[in-house]
Amino acid sequence: MPVNPKAVRALNKVLDAGFTEEKAIAAMTMDDIPSMQGITVAEITLINELQKSIKGNKVISFLGGGTE
Repeated sequence: MPVNPKAVRALNKVLDAGFTEEKAIAAMTMDDIPSMQGITVAEITLINELQKSIKGNKVISFLGGGTE
């Protein structure tokens, strides 16, 4: 499964904003996300999917662009 570059780019922005642990990423609010520098609407959607993936223990599937 190839890595989804858009997912990696969104993850890098999350990490750059200081959310470096899964627990912190999962706890991000809609106030936290738009305040990140250079974030796009598409990336907000990906961050939401990342949060769901963390909660469902499916981060590798998220990064690979898969649903399982």
